[in-house]
Amino acid sequence: MTKSIVLLFFILLPVTVNAELYFEFGIEEGGDTLISSEGQYYYGGSHDYEKDLNVGGGLKIAVGIHNMLGENNDRSLSVAIGYLQDDIDASNGDAEYDTVTFDAIYGFHFDSHRLGVGASYHIGPEFKADVDGFPSVRAEFDDALGLIIQYSYAFKPSLHLGLRLTEMDYEVNDVTLDAGSIGIFFAYIPQ
Repeated sequence: MTKSIVLLFFILLPVTVNAELYFEFGIEEGGDTLISSEGQYYYGGSHDYEKDLNVGGGLKIAVGIHNMLGENNDRSLSVAIGYLQDDIDASNGDAEYDTVTFDAIYGFHFDSHRLGVGASYHIGPEFKADVDGFPSVRAEFDDALGLIIQYSYAFKPSLHLGLRLTEMDYEVNDVTLDAGSIGIFFAYIPQ
């Protein structure tokens, strides 16, 4: 796995010579449910809630490089490393899912609109749960490769709001789980 990442880095290195640093924050939702929690909170009255912890979902932060391509800067290549994490803290225990992400996206630009397609590689996806009355659970999924399709709109120069679809499966001990997600992201991409 490490050899694959190093090889990919050296393949993409010539394209990144004039690249700019960019930052991204997103919320992903979807995938198979790993664990659920139900309860009540008391803010302005009693309210029921239910929270699912899904594989492939959570909060994502990423930092990467973005390089404009083409004579008219109408295309781009973005490469980023990120961290995707979600958790549940309940009165009877807690659970957490996390993974390191490596994304490479080729983008097409139309004025303030960007359409991108690429790949996401999830490194070391892991699920941990410690719930009262049950044995602790720890599942380390195999690294996974998936497809990304995204759209973003530059509502201000360098500030983008977008929608991303990720199609991916995780495997562990011959069991396959849907880790696909849909999410909203906010990115700072220098012009």
